Formats: sequence, C-alpha cells, structure tokens
Amino acid sequence: MTARLTALLIFLPSTLMAEVCDKERPDWTPASGPATGLDEMLFLFTSLPGLGILGALILALLTRQKRYLAISALFSGLIATALYVSSTQPDALTQQAIAEGCVGPQGPPVLASTLICAVSLALLALRWLREARAARI
Repeated sequence: MTARLTALLIFLPSTLMAEVCDKERPDWTPASGPATGLDEMLFLFTSLPGLGILGALILALLTRQKRYLAISALFSGLIATALYVSSTQPDALTQQAIAEGCVGPQGPPVLASTLICAVSLALLALRWLREARAARI
C-alpha cells in the first residue's frame, strides 16, 4: 500500500508540471532544455501582439505616417509594462513554468519592447519637430 502511494506521489508533481508547460508553452519539450531569453523574445515577436507591433513599426517606416508610430509606441509600451509586471510578480502557474524550464527570463523581451517603444517615440517626436519647423517657414 505504501509503495503504491509513494509511486503516486513521485509521479504526481511531474504530471502537474508537464501540464503547466502544456498550457504555457505547448511547443516546448523537456529535451530542448530550459527556455532562454532569446526563446522568450521569439515567443513574443511571433505571437499576435508582437507581430502587430512589428507590423505597425514597419508600416510607419514605409508609409511615413504618424499614426502607425503612435500605435507601435503605445502597444510596445503596454506590452513592456505587462511583461515587466508579470516578471516581477509572477503568479503560481508562471512560477511553476519557470521551475520546469519552459518559461525563460523576461528581461530580453522587456528590453526589446522598451527599445521599440523608445525608437517609435523618438521618430514620432522628430516628425512633429519637422512639421513644426516647416509650418514656421
């Protein structure tokens, strides 16, 4: 009886942790090793919000319209803030996923999102300054 109970208790945490990783990162396998910051950046920028940010930035650079710069700055700032808050105050599921290795450090995605926000805001400010100078002349 105790041998069965011990066997159940040994396999129970691994089953629960594998379930966490199935929900957090369905494509991750333990054989691929623990997730890195680069993995997290790829996960962010291949997700729908990340593709939206990159799409808005590319549209802004190609069409030279301020609204796309503003959209890129707004959404990348929101995502950077959300990632920062979730990395400083992770919930129980995220803590288990980090312990299992399927979720990596959030520093690189936060840095990349912040950088995109800063570049978008700088380009937007330059555009407004050029328009203000052109209006004075």
